[in-house]
Formats: sequence, C-alpha cells, structure tokens
Amino acid sequence: MKSCLALSLLAVAAGTAHAQSSVTLYGVADAAVERVKGATSKTRMVSGQQQGSRWGLRGSEDLGGGLKAVFQIESGLNITTGELAQGGRGFGRQSYVGLAGGFGAIRLGRQYSPMDEIAGVIGTKSYDVLSVVPIIGNGDYNRVNSAVTYLSPSFGGTSFQVQYSQGENRASGDPSKDFGKQFSLHALHASGPLTAGVGLMRVLDGNGTEAGRQPINAVLLVGAYDFGFAKLSAYFDKEDKGAEDLSVFGVSAARKFGETTVSVGLAQARNVTGAASAADDDATIMTLQASHNLSKRTAVYGHLTAVSNGDDAALGFNSPVRGSNSNGIQFGIRHRF
Repeated sequence: MKSCLALSLLAVAAGTAHAQSSVTLYGVADAAVERVKGATSKTRMVSGQQQGSRWGLRGSEDLGGGLKAVFQIESGLNITTGELAQGGRGFGRQSYVGLAGGFGAIRLGRQYSPMDEIAGVIGTKSYDVLSVVPIIGNGDYNRVNSAVTYLSPSFGGTSFQVQYSQGENRASGDPSKDFGKQFSLHALHASGPLTAGVGLMRVLDGNGTEAGRQPINAVLLVGAYDFGFAKLSAYFDKEDKGAEDLSVFGVSAARKFGETTVSVGLAQARNVTGAASAADDDATIMTLQASHNLSKRTAVYGHLTAVSNGDDAALGFNSPVRGSNSNGIQFGIRHRF
C-alpha cells in the first residue's frame, strides 16, 4: 500500500513539473533540385526552398501569476552539404530569451524583425517576389542582433510588435557608430478570412564605412482575403535606395484542390538600383507555385519564377545580367519534425 502511495505521489510530482516547464525539439528538412538561368544556366541541388532547413529548441517555464520565462534557439542548415547557414552561426536563425504573460512578451537576443513578419504574410521563400527583390525587411534586416522586442497580446485579432536593435555596438568615437542600429514596428490583423498588416523600419545608418548617418526608411503594406474558393493577396513596399526610392507592388491568387495548393503571382519592381542615372531599372516578376501534402508533416512542391529586367536592372538567379531576363524552376521535398 505504501509503495502504491509513493508511486502515485511521484506521478503527480512529475506531472506538475512537466506542466511548469517544457522544452520542444523541432526542425525542418527541405531540399530541391533546380534549374536557374542568369549569367549562365545551371542545374543544382539547393536547401530550404519551401521552408528554411533548420533544427531548434524552444521552451517555457511557468513562474506563477501568469508569468512565463521563454526561450528559443534555432540553427539554420544547408541540408545538401550539412553546413551551418546564416554565415556559419551556431544558432543563426533565432536565439533569444524573454518573459511572457498577459501583457504580451518581451524578448532579448537575435530575432526576426517585425518587417520580416509582415513580409511572411505574402511569402519569403527563395522564389517569392520579396526575396527576388532585395527589400530591406527580408534582406539584411530580416533578422537582427542584440534586439529588444515587445510583442503585444491580440486585441480582437490585432497585434503589434516593436523592436530596437543595437546594431554592431561600435565604439562611441567610431565615425559610423550607429551602423546597423534599427527601430521597427508592425501592426497585424488576422481575423476570419482577412489578414492585413503594415510594417515600418528605420535603420539609423545603413553604411558602415562613410562617416555620419546614412539612414534607410522602409514601409511595407500587405493584405489577404480568403474567399473560400481562392485566396487573394496584395502588397506594396517602398524604401530608400540611393538617389531613388525602391518600390514593389504585386498581387497573387492561391487555390486549394484537396491536398494541393496552387498559386500564381505578378509583381512590378521600380528603381531597383536606386541610381538617378539609370534610365530603366524596373523589373516585372511572375511566379507559379504548387505544393502537395503527402501527410501533415511532409510535402512535395514546385516553384517557377521568371524575371523580365529593364536595361539597367539585374534581378533573378545565378548572377543575373543587367538588361537580361532570368528565371528558375525547382522541385523539392519538405519534411517537418
């Protein structure tokens, strides 16, 4: 009887400990074979095309009173070679610790920027428009180091993020001491069939060699509505780019056929070089994508993106050439665990 009672108490204690603290191991393995045309045509195997290949740990501890400690560390992988992604960082995708509760959450560390979260509504895969066009919210500042981020709770489907990053933390006497420092925020509404958001970013100094500040300002607007038979999306990005402002606007439509989703999109990018001397640095981008779920965790997919460059534009794949068209087509497998 005493043994049964002891075992029961141990089981209750173990259950309580599990409820108070948890750690989850997760990941994505994603690889594709693609044919790309830029400076030359090339067939190659690539990693992380529908979702970035990765593994990570995330967890929380119940501190009582509705307060939790949270953390996440996530390492990017090149699944085709086994090498680390994000420049060889051990946990280059994310690495943060924070507190969460009824007030929302506060996180400290390397994190996605609020602008990248808004870009994710439209898509940030390698063949998506906002990756083919080097917008700041999905480029150099899609993830930022030494960041403090506040994430609000949801207010009727609307949430907010505010972030400040300390950049490279250069010495106060450095002529470009504010290089990489940025402030960004977003508002995102997701309720029923409607998703809409706006992201704002200001990089205090986007040039680490010239003295003084060379600021970069950017705004990204996105919207999507699911009509049931199809989901329509639209977006507009505008940001500083040299003497001219870069702008990108596009639309896309997606439809499900059982376990298969097919989408098509069209976008226009203007002033992609930002040079005042460029006579025609615009580009038109077309996308066609399909994904079929083999299970809840595994899918096969295909992506096609074609870029028509103006005389002074060079967007696309495999070192695209100014004034020449570029395209890529790929087929891959993605597995989540």
